[in-house]
Formats: sequence, structure tokens, C-alpha cells
Amino acid sequence: MKKIVLFALLSIVMALPLLAGGSNQASTPATTEKVTLNWWTWTLPTEEDFVVLKEGFEAKYPNIELVYSVNQMDDYRQRLQVEFSSGVGPDVLSMQPGSMLNQYKPFLLDLTTPASATLGRLVPGVVDEARLRSGGNAVLLAPMGMSSTMFVYYNATYFEQAGITQVPTDLNSLLVAIEKLRATFPDKLPLTIGLKDSWFNGDVFALFANMVEPGITERADNGEVQWTHPAFVRAMEILKSLVDQGIIDREALGVAVYEDSIGLWADGKAAMHINGGWAVGMLSNPVNVNADGQPYADRRGGRATDNDVFGAFPVPNFTGGEPVVLGGIDIGISLNKTLANDPAKLDAALKLLDYMLVSEGRTFQTGRPGAGLIPTLQGASLNKSIYQDPASSAGVDAIVNTTNSNLAGPRGVANPAVFTQLGVVVQNVVAGNNIMAELEALQNVADK
Repeated sequence: MKKIVLFALLSIVMALPLLAGGSNQASTPATTEKVTLNWWTWTLPTEEDFVVLKEGFEAKYPNIELVYSVNQMDDYRQRLQVEFSSGVGPDVLSMQPGSMLNQYKPFLLDLTTPASATLGRLVPGVVDEARLRSGGNAVLLAPMGMSSTMFVYYNATYFEQAGITQVPTDLNSLLVAIEKLRATFPDKLPLTIGLKDSWFNGDVFALFANMVEPGITERADNGEVQWTHPAFVRAMEILKSLVDQGIIDREALGVAVYEDSIGLWADGKAAMHINGGWAVGMLSNPVNVNADGQPYADRRGGRATDNDVFGAFPVPNFTGGEPVVLGGIDIGISLNKTLANDPAKLDAALKLLDYMLVSEGRTFQTGRPGAGLIPTLQGASLNKSIYQDPASSAGVDAIVNTTNSNLAGPRGVANPAVFTQLGVVVQNVVAGNNIMAELEALQNVADK
């Protein structure tokens, strides 16, 4: 009898640690063995970023090994599709709201409860957007950085030499600036834009449409209006008129955003370049270098514009009035929902989320000089220490302030086929195709 009682007491004592930890599995790993986390991404973080992030994270958490894979966007989507179709997938994956998030929702973990402490330190409105983009009841991506599009990046040195004293704010002042640039620099492009990429052209389409009627692309995405709506016709007519007036060159159809268009600008062969707010680091003069001696404007070092001053301003609203921008959460971090079945891995992944969103990883990724994403941590802002001249500093302010004040809607649409077709419409309209025929083809894709 005594043996039975003693055995029972020992069993209870041994069970106490498990009972104590059972209410918070995510913060108490079930094993002390080393945990390996696989993080897949595209673009951000970069390979170079991961070298720093991996070293810092593993130094803080020696029990966790971070394995990363950086891919091109198309390859990334294909890898995810193949892996999740086979029931596997990475532990951690970089995620974008819109078509990508909508495609992989079934495979993602709701972060509302397990990551509540981390999410609670972010800007509430940004977390609300993450919930909205996730479906309204869950948070399927932890927002790492905000961005918006589009902005005109300009060579302020060229502007000064051409006698342009104010950045353009409407169609007329843009035309005046272009004529002055042509007269002063006949061997340079006044403005370059890359229209070879469908992902970028989808933003072009949406921007012009929201100039005509703010929120119209989101309404069409939700099926509330047709893609043949008069607002879309008017938007494409504006685009065509910019081509007819020589502001947009038809040759742009063969120009990629990276490295063609941005390269023309950085090489001094173009005075203006259109891109998203994420290119803000280009406003830094290459004399500003990081600890490794590399310029923050990484595409600019050693090029013809090394000693030039760069600035930025919003794309003017070609219908009149204030400029509009599209954006919101640019990139977030999602977790594979299978982690819920592995307390040790889930705990490690939540530590990584905290590291990247509110801790040392955030400081490096979105808080360092030259970072291209508007941070989501409450009280944080872009580091302006490397934007030391008036033009670049004003450019940073223009990107941040216009995003905060004139955001007309999100980037992208839910249906990836529709988003791709938006880019085709832009290309075909610039090439001279019939606008209504292109919009009808877009609606046909949406109907399918």
C-alpha cells in the first residue's frame, strides 16, 4: 500500500511542471533540444540582411537555428504552391496582403492570441489592416513594414541646372519641368518609368483609377462595380494622354523597373524615375556609408550621380486636387499553421516575430538609416540621419506624409489573375490598343 501511495505522489510531483506550463505552450518549449526554423522570403530581408539578422537572432537565442531562403517573386510563389500542396511548407514565410495572402490563407496560423504581446506594440491601425486583409476575424500576417506607391524620384542637381525651382504638383507644372529638362539636357530622358513588369503595372493601373475615383479598384475587386466602369475608362484615357504628350515614352514597355529604369536614373541618363516609397534609400548621397563602407543608396555608389542631390515628390493627381497614393502593409511575416502542433517550434517562431517586429531585428530591418519601409512599431519613424540636404529630407517627408494623409486604398487585388491582367491592360493601352476592348478583356478574366 505504501509503495502505491509513494508512486502516486511521485507521479503528481513529476506532472507539476507540465501542468504549470500547459496554459502557455507557446512560451514554454517542450524540449531543450536545438530548434531549426526555416524562413522563406523574397526581396526582404535580402541575403545581405539575413547574414546580420541570423547572427543577431542566434546570439540572442542560442537554442534556435535560423535557416533562410531568398527567392525571386515568381519562384517564391511557385515554391510555396508546390510545398503547401504537398502538406509541408516553410515554418516562417514572408507575406504580402492581397493576392498572395488570399492564396495561402488556409495554411497560415492565426497570430491573434499567440503573438498578442508583440502585436500590442504595433500601430493599432496597422494591426487592424492586417486583420482586415486576413478576412476580418484573424491576423494571418504580422506587419513588418508599410509602403506606398507611387512617387517621382528626381535629380535635384539637374532640376537646379535646368532652372526648376519647385517640384511639380500638377500636370501643367510637370510639363513645364519636362520641357526645361529637355532644353537643358537634350541627351537625357526627362522621365523614365518601367512598364515591362506586370506587378508594377498593376500599381500604375490602380493609381490612375484612384485619381479618378478613390476606392474604385477595391470596389471592383469586391465585385461591386465592373472593370468596364467609366472611372476605369477615364483612368486609361489619362494614361494614354500622358503617352500622347510625351510624358511617358512608349519605349517604356521594354524597360524593367529594376535595374533598367532605376539604373537610367542612377546613371544620370534620366532626370526623373517613378517608383514606390520603398526606394527612399536612393535619396541618400553615396558619401553616407554604413559600417561596411557601402552606400545606403546601394544602387548608386560608383555611378555618374555620386555627387548629385536626389529628391522625391508624389505623382501629381492628373485629375486635379491632392495626390493620391496606394499602399498600407507592404510585407509581413506569417507562420505555418502546423506549428501549433509543435510547441517548441511555435515558441521559437514567436520569438522570431518579436525580434523582427519590435526588437533588434526591427531596428536593423526598418529602423536603420536607408531602410525602405515605414516602420509599424508605435512611436517609430524613418531614420533621416543620412538625408542631410533639403531636397532629400523633403523627399522623405513627402513619402511619409503623403502615405499617412492621402492613402486612397490598398495595393493589389485579391485575384492574382486579375492583378496580372491589370498590368496587361496598361501595356496594351500604352501601345495604342482600344481602351474599352482591354477593359472588357479584364472583366472577362474577373468573371472566370
